[in-house]
Amino acid sequence: MQDILQVLIHKAPVQGLLLHIGKSGLCIGDAAELHLQNDGKIAIHAQAKRPLLGLLPRRSLRHLGHLGPAATNVMTEPLRHGDHLRVRIVGLTPEHLSPDGAAEVYISVWSNTHRLLAARPQTPIEISPGQS
Repeated sequence: MQDILQVLIHKAPVQGLLLHIGKSGLCIGDAAELHLQNDGKIAIHAQAKRPLLGLLPRRSLRHLGHLGPAATNVMTEPLRHGDHLRVRIVGLTPEHLSPDGAAEVYISVWSNTHRLLAARPQTPIEISPGQS
């Protein structure tokens, strides 16, 4: 029997991008992972291309960046409790398509955590780039 997933974060930007998104091979719908770091930030990892010997690309788990403060407040407790999370890339603008040359990546987070349902608002949280 499957649990019904509830949205925790509808759309949140990845801050401090560490990869060249246009060359990473990332796509909308790709899975990602969240990891709570010792400094309190939440790191975002996903399977991205990494050149092997400079010629052959291979996919490996790579650090994309981190969540902003608003999204971190929402996700800290579920990560501390080890809740099952479904994290997906829901928005992607590579460098060559951005008007200012800065890439953008957005994620959404879903969970089947029933204990959070009573404590959180009934509408999904969307975090705009200025808010994060």
